[in-house]
Amino acid sequence: MKHKISIILLLIFFSGFGCALKKDVVTLDNRIGELRLRVVTAENEISRLKSGSEKIAKRTDELAATEEEKEKNLRGLTAGQLAEIEALKEKIQILNGKLEETDHLLKQKLKILEEADKKIDGRLTGAEEISGANKEKVARLEQYLSLDTREKTATPVPAAGTDEKKDNTEDEIYASALRLYDGGKYAAAREKFQELLTKYPDSDKTDNCQFWIGESFYQEKWYEKAIVEYQKVIEKYPKGNKLQASLLKQGLSFYNLGDKVNAKLVLNELIQKYPKSNEAKIAAKNLKGFN
Repeated sequence: MKHKISIILLLIFFSGFGCALKKDVVTLDNRIGELRLRVVTAENEISRLKSGSEKIAKRTDELAATEEEKEKNLRGLTAGQLAEIEALKEKIQILNGKLEETDHLLKQKLKILEEADKKIDGRLTGAEEISGANKEKVARLEQYLSLDTREKTATPVPAAGTDEKKDNTEDEIYASALRLYDGGKYAAAREKFQELLTKYPDSDKTDNCQFWIGESFYQEKWYEKAIVEYQKVIEKYPKGNKLQASLLKQGLSFYNLGDKVNAKLVLNELIQKYPKSNEAKIAAKNLKGFN
């Protein structure tokens, strides 16, 4: 069965959340890079100033006439430089503090992002398990019911010497099958629908025949077999006029079996793919009653 729609809805929500967090992480990372660049620039400026101070001191030694003048000139020339160096050191300390704060925020964002990714992985795993379980369930139903279904839908062989009127054309067989269905003779109707499928496999009525076989089991409250027959319509005739009806009745069959999880998956798929159909409107009303 095609139940990937619900998985996609879950992915949209969590992928949007993950993208927002990743954007925050990139912003913080850029901020850290800027702060580190500023620290390096400040350190380079300190080195430059120290180098300048050394040159000034050397030049002062050369120009000073006396020791007293040399000391006086050195203090005067380096006082401003030393003050600037102290200011830069203080600025570096502030920048380092901001850098540590930003690192902490970045670690928090990364932690939140990792937790969100784990939740997304968990939801995806759960959805995949549900989808796999659905496929296995249908496969088991098909395997369990295939022999019995073939026996019950086999075309009966008229007894020798009987004067039973034979249906010759596909229209006659189809009309006969519908009369039996409308009369509540579901087993006999199935035989006729199956006869048409066997004799006229290329008929434009094959999807209808397959659908009415599923409907006959649904009317008999044999929901397991109905699910299998509706699935044949969904897989074999995806462009037929009974696709939406098959999705609707398959979802209701799961619900009647007490399987609300699969019922919701099928009905939500119908609503998303064919939102304007009458079947989708019926499905939406039924989903409200599931909660």
